[in-house]
Amino acid sequence: MSLAQGTEILGALVGRELRVRYKGSALGVLWAVLSPLGFVAILSLLFTRFMPLNIPDYAAFVYSGLLPWTWFDATLHAGCVTLLDNRDLVRKPFFPRAVLPAVVASSQFVLYLLALPVLLALVLAHGRAPRETLLLLPAIWLVEGALAVAFATLLATLGVVIRDVQHLLGMGLMLWFYLTPVFYERGRVAGRGARWLLWNPMTIVVESHRAVVFEGRAPDWLALAAVAAFAALLLGFSLTLFRGLEHLLIEEV
Repeated sequence: MSLAQGTEILGALVGRELRVRYKGSALGVLWAVLSPLGFVAILSLLFTRFMPLNIPDYAAFVYSGLLPWTWFDATLHAGCVTLLDNRDLVRKPFFPRAVLPAVVASSQFVLYLLALPVLLALVLAHGRAPRETLLLLPAIWLVEGALAVAFATLLATLGVVIRDVQHLLGMGLMLWFYLTPVFYERGRVAGRGARWLLWNPMTIVVESHRAVVFEGRAPDWLALAAVAAFAALLLGFSLTLFRGLEHLLIEEV
């Protein structure tokens, strides 16, 4: 299969994924903007009124971390069951089944892009004019995209063989969210906790995204490169595992 054919298949499947996801919804893809905004409103109320964290421009601060996290979180949730949800495609001979986690990550990236202008408007509303550092965003997208596809491929494979994975995933991602500085600053974590958070690859992704969009500075390239290397290794492992179990997956879905 050529690159052009692969791109065409990916684009068609992403469109199909989005149509199915919002079928019958009155607001459709607008939920991609409304859902994180609602969460931002809740976090802002909680951490500026009831338990103040005293972080300037908090709504823009939290949204700049929540947007990349939402892309990652939604990709893993949907990726875990993508083989089961697309069993008709999985059972088709010669269909490139390994592309399905990438379809999920790409469809969630489209939703991220729809919400990005709202983040930029929020940053601007707080008196922080968007800077040329926004041109660095594609580098962060590539790293997070690779990380999301790697985890989604692994979860998609395990989710068919071990059905309990999809039930454990919700709790795991909830813990992962709290261990990622989305709604707080890593520097305020007491003791060695702040250093331990650096072992979390999403800490680097979220802080890089926030640095570029909210703070107007370049990310920590060395840390981002380390996450990229980890994502590449995990993707290689996940694809190898997927290929090794592919015949079993076809039987089990």
